[in-house]
Amino acid sequence: HGLKKLLTVTFPLIMPTITAGAVVVFMTSLADLGTPMLIGEGYKVLPVLVYEEYMSEIGGNATMASTLSVIIILCSLSVLLLQKISIGKRSYSMSGLRPPAVKKLGKLPFVVLTILCYFIALCALAPQITTMVTSFIKTRGPLFVPGFSLESYRSVWFKLSANIARTFLYSTIAMMFMILIGMFTSYVIVRRKSSITNILDFVLMSPYVIPGSVLGIILVMAFNKPPVVLTGTAAIMIISYTIRKIPYIIRSSTGILYQLDLSSEEASINLGVSPMKTFFKITAILMLPGVLSGAILSWISTINELSSTLILYSGRTGTISVAIYTEIMKDGYGTAAALASILTFATIISLVVFNTLTKGKGSVV
Repeated sequence: HGLKKLLTVTFPLIMPTITAGAVVVFMTSLADLGTPMLIGEGYKVLPVLVYEEYMSEIGGNATMASTLSVIIILCSLSVLLLQKISIGKRSYSMSGLRPPAVKKLGKLPFVVLTILCYFIALCALAPQITTMVTSFIKTRGPLFVPGFSLESYRSVWFKLSANIARTFLYSTIAMMFMILIGMFTSYVIVRRKSSITNILDFVLMSPYVIPGSVLGIILVMAFNKPPVVLTGTAAIMIISYTIRKIPYIIRSSTGILYQLDLSSEEASINLGVSPMKTFFKITAILMLPGVLSGAILSWISTINELSSTLILYSGRTGTISVAIYTEIMKDGYGTAAALASILTFATIISLVVFNTLTKGKGSVV
């Protein structure tokens, strides 16, 4: 009886959330470049093939890289379309008048499920814990030796501190652009509904299905010739981050706008205040919690960005993720672990701030 309820009632209700999360996982995995390049030797995946074809030192094939990029985008769009079709066929909702009763588990199921949840959490945290411990182990060249020290962090401070500063600087600038663009465009999409705003919404959300390496190639091809040459500069990386991560802010901003009543804005305009002033004095302030939560998520994603950065960076614009990759390539595992620990620490602080702003009710999906 309980299993039947789960399959016929609970599961259909949570299906939209499950499929949305599944699509995010699929597209993130499909677009991932760093993981298969570092630990997937011998197993070539599409993003790696795109990178190798475009960046090959012995003369790559840009046409083949473009073809592979189109295949990746089509795969992402197909999965997204299937998800929308599967969810759109049926509609399920739950009545707020009779919320589901909370059922207390018995002692044995409670203990078993608690152990299982903690085990899953420990497996998820194991790489981060291992990395942090590794960052304090003594190294001699590519080898780890007995004992602990701050040698790896000292090496980071004297050799790679500029990469850390650039990472946070570029991400913060990109986040500011995302906030400005996201707030205005979200307002237009929600409050000025039309076929044009629907197209605008689609265009702004399209980077969500475009892998970073593909976006990097697009930007290089667009800005490597006069009159606008941006290749190798910080500007092209900031543009890439802004385009790639702005969907976070668009979705969080539109979500909160749908919850805001129009009466406050209409009252302000009826009293003679201009629509622009009304937006800044009332709407923007009410939108701020949702915008900030989306901005923090986009900032977290940006400081960890590798796929597009590997295509766009130069010797003067390297970031933490690039430094980690290059250190691993030359067997500098201690330094790479120290950099990864710094990145993990920054991510944890950002997530704490995000949970504080959203009071634990925020969602990445």
